[in-house]
Amino acid sequence: MYSYSLKSHEDTKLIEHLKFVGNRAKELVCNKDLKFIYNKDLLEIAAKIMGYTHDLGKGTTYFQKYLDDMIKYKKSDVNDNLKNHAAISALICYYNLKDLNEELAIMAYIVVKRHHGYLKNFRNECCSKKLEINEQKKVIEIQYKSFSSEIKLICSELNLKFLKLEETLDLIEDVYEKIEDYNCDLDSNEDTEKYIIIKFLFSILIYADKEHAIFKKENEISYKLPSSLIDDYKIKKFGEPQNDNIRNIVYEDVIDSIENYDNRIMSITLPTGTGKTLTSMSAALKLKAKLKKDMKIIYCLPFTSVIDQNFEEYKNAIRDVTGSNVSSEQILKHHYLSPKNYVKTDVYYDGDEGRFLTQNWNSEIVVTTFIQFFNTVFSNNNSDLIKFNTLANSIVLLDEVQSIPYKYWRIINTIFKKIASILNIYFVFITATQPLIFEKGEVLELAKNSVEYFKQFKRTKLIINEEPMDKEYFFSFAKNIIAQNKDKNILIILNTIKISQELFIELDEIDDSRERVYLSTSIIPKERKIRIDKIKNNSVKQIVISTQLVEAGVDIDMDIVIRDLAPLDSINQSAGRSNRENRGEYLGEVYIVKVVQNEKALAKYVYRDTILISSTERVLKGRNIIYEEDYKKISDLYFKELKSTLSNNDSKKLDKLIKLLEFEEVNKTFNLIEDQDKVSVFIEIDEEAISVWKKYQKYKKIEDKIERRNKLESIKGEFYKYVISVFKNKCNENTDENMVYISMNQLKNTYDDNFGYITEQNSILIL
Repeated sequence: MYSYSLKSHEDTKLIEHLKFVGNRAKELVCNKDLKFIYNKDLLEIAAKIMGYTHDLGKGTTYFQKYLDDMIKYKKSDVNDNLKNHAAISALICYYNLKDLNEELAIMAYIVVKRHHGYLKNFRNECCSKKLEINEQKKVIEIQYKSFSSEIKLICSELNLKFLKLEETLDLIEDVYEKIEDYNCDLDSNEDTEKYIIIKFLFSILIYADKEHAIFKKENEISYKLPSSLIDDYKIKKFGEPQNDNIRNIVYEDVIDSIENYDNRIMSITLPTGTGKTLTSMSAALKLKAKLKKDMKIIYCLPFTSVIDQNFEEYKNAIRDVTGSNVSSEQILKHHYLSPKNYVKTDVYYDGDEGRFLTQNWNSEIVVTTFIQFFNTVFSNNNSDLIKFNTLANSIVLLDEVQSIPYKYWRIINTIFKKIASILNIYFVFITATQPLIFEKGEVLELAKNSVEYFKQFKRTKLIINEEPMDKEYFFSFAKNIIAQNKDKNILIILNTIKISQELFIELDEIDDSRERVYLSTSIIPKERKIRIDKIKNNSVKQIVISTQLVEAGVDIDMDIVIRDLAPLDSINQSAGRSNRENRGEYLGEVYIVKVVQNEKALAKYVYRDTILISSTERVLKGRNIIYEEDYKKISDLYFKELKSTLSNNDSKKLDKLIKLLEFEEVNKTFNLIEDQDKVSVFIEIDEEAISVWKKYQKYKKIEDKIERRNKLESIKGEFYKYVISVFKNKCNENTDENMVYISMNQLKNTYDDNFGYITEQNSILIL
């Protein structure tokens, strides 16, 4: 029996790695309910051949020497081109698939060639220049002659065809010709499926590849959570349901609808305070049971603060109902600050193992951000796409969907309908203000009596002040409201840090015993949380001055809110901070004002797309008071206004790029959060900050990049408690470094106890 000697990794035989990855890739396809244009058997064969061939190029003496050098010396002088194994592996993959299906062979060639990096624009895969082709031939010829004789044995064992050198050199030109022809054909491509299938195959390969490199075994999820989980939890937490309770009425309405669903795109449109968090999860669990499939539930929110809060609610539900410790297999939290450790019932994973399981959403329920989800759909990066295959067979809950920018509505409509159909995904859009991403016939509303529920709520009213106010007039207006409501909790939300700070100082002049609290993103997150908790739990009356950060899932309940003009969905969020507990009819007064400077609304310094502000003003025009039961009607008018006014150019551009397989350009064009010229600033404000900064400095110097990454990730959560983002042109320190450091000795001149980071006094800082 032949004893294989070639290695793929330090402790892994090449034959073992190729077998695992090929078989695992095939299995990952087999386990999904897919409806691509190709039948599933063909996709399984393609996935297996990609896995069997993806690292065959490691069988050269050049790569084996490089690997040996890295094991022994942590460095190697082997030529980069000669140790590169992906290009030659991709050729062998193509050769083994081309007679089966030429289009799939081209796709598989691209996937294998790029599996250690990211997907490039398809046109960049063409190599029409004779000089470039000849250069590649030279490299391939040298590599081919250095192939170990063992490679033929491996190919034989894996039932792969192995090319002769002359055939390989001819094949190079053939591949590039086919890719160029295919690229030309893309000009008339009218379908997004090619884009999706390439990303799916890429994800399958890199998932199986990394899984074996890290674990040497498969990692499967055990689906055990009962469909009655939320029902049982609600009884434990609130007692037996009361028929006249609005939350229970809403809950039963949605659950009844899910029993009779007939759509892959659904919505839950309900007022704030009706229990959407628990209702939507229960609907997903019951849908999964109805489908009789092992379906992953992916719950997405725009803000990390709300994710942490809702994750704990779901975690409590699992613990209270099952009566046991909650494992990562049951529920997992994933965002940029969440720890990358993973807890099974009897095993704890951290480092590369924990990161793999966490970042690939290896759980029944995943609680994550819009950024993580949409990057998986639209990104071309390896680290995002590795979990693309895990979207198949899933129920995706998108909460607070009104935060999705209008410019992406059309492309989201197109892509979501497509991936829902071919990857077996069910989408549920959850919000109090449903944007018009889908037309009426395309989406099923699960809250059948949604309109009636909105009419029942009479907690707040908007009081509109259309006339512009300069700073002095606004300060006088705010002080009058404060003076007239001495027994009320008041929240004032402003659009710029500068004016919020100026108002806070201005209130020093008034005779008022209420505690004053200041909030903005110039304050470190650790202190922000302390202040928010204090607002929530304080028994004394308060006046809170804040920027719009309180809209993002900050669960506080005030009597009066004053809100500087903002897009209508932000105004609705602000109104949700008033009379949340429904202490009486219309006790929540929400004053909308328009603060101007140099005759320009401060809102227009903040919200770059001024059409959002203009549309809000048009919808509010002529309305002095709007009662809560009319909020939905006003929101519907607002979204219709946007749909008729705003351009679809971004969506049209993305649609074209997707059909042309321009993976890099799609990634650059789709940005949920607009790029801003900001710098991260670490504020060394206490002893804990000193300690974590020392660790950060120490870990940055670790030479081994994997160990360095693991160490840095281990302190990420505590490190970012002290980090704020500042516009570069407002930062007084040198911004050449990735992280600006403010030592404790510098605090006096750079950080104020009340207001946080100190910037130039005469400028408007927008955050």
